[in-house]
Amino acid sequence: MRLVQLSRHNIAFPSPEGALREPNGLLALGGDLSPARLLMAYQRGIFPWFSPGDPILWWSP
Repeated sequence: MRLVQLSRHNIAFPSPEGALREPNGLLALGGDLSPARLLMAYQRGIFPWFSPGDPILWWSP
């Protein structure tokens, strides 16, 4: 599976089953931290984890 670049205009996520093996659980990058996106992510077991100044990375263990 390859890393998915999220759009700021579409809050849909790829299936968590497609998360990378290395680094373990990395699913997507980009998008934003809008309340709608965060709710959708958390409902699917996906969470953001990144460093300030870096792109938003989305993970699913």
